[in-house]
Amino acid sequence: MTHHTMNYFNPKTAAERYSKGRPDFHSNTIKHIKDYFQLDMKLNDALDVACGTGLSTKALLEIATNVYGTDNSQEMLNFASQSDKIHYSIASAEQQPFKDSSFDLITVSSGVHWFDIDKFLIEANRLLKSKSWLVLYENYFISEMVGNEIFTNWFPNVYLKKYPSPPRNNTYLWTNENLTPKNFNFVTEEKFKNSITFNKKELTLYFTTQSNIIAAVEKNETTYEKVENWLDSELSFFFENDDTTQTINYGNWIKFIQRAN
Repeated sequence: MTHHTMNYFNPKTAAERYSKGRPDFHSNTIKHIKDYFQLDMKLNDALDVACGTGLSTKALLEIATNVYGTDNSQEMLNFASQSDKIHYSIASAEQQPFKDSSFDLITVSSGVHWFDIDKFLIEANRLLKSKSWLVLYENYFISEMVGNEIFTNWFPNVYLKKYPSPPRNNTYLWTNENLTPKNFNFVTEEKFKNSITFNKKELTLYFTTQSNIIAAVEKNETTYEKVENWLDSELSFFFENDDTTQTINYGNWIKFIQRAN
């Protein structure tokens, strides 16, 4: 099932907020990946698809020598973390500008639900070297504020009612029945939590990087300023003042998928 939705991360305003407001949890996830592969030496070539502003791409330098990042939003790439060792290019997930068998590893961070997944898997199979890996991971909001259960109810009952999630492709079954015809095997999945510390302003900014709010702004239902004022007043219940910080746990899963031959 495919639906062609708008690209919520195309607008410059969204890209700019994203570059400032997204927490950098990626190094922790990459450490899990490194441990799983028991890497003593760096891989040669890794590709990060739907790289956004490059947080997930930069983290790959910890485990790969040559790192490539692609995204279909030029605005996001304009804000990407620059490094001589990272090569960025604009491309859709399903059509990448590289030769066959170029990569030891392909990663996708919190992006696969926007893809035409079957087409992407065919492309990933083309790009990967024999027996190499496609690693998908997601850092997602589970509305868990340490020591504050009220927040857990606030998120679905207040926030999501006001700003619902736009439709995405969350129903894909990552089973070998789906993957084997594409020359992949689903090997394992790892689940854990990442803790991020926020003050009120940082958490407000984070929320405005979610596609929920970008969608509402882009449809002219509201403005960032109105959303920020609303969040400021809602979140003051959880933050005594501007310096107060809270620890928020994000859920994280990693799917390890190997090219069959």
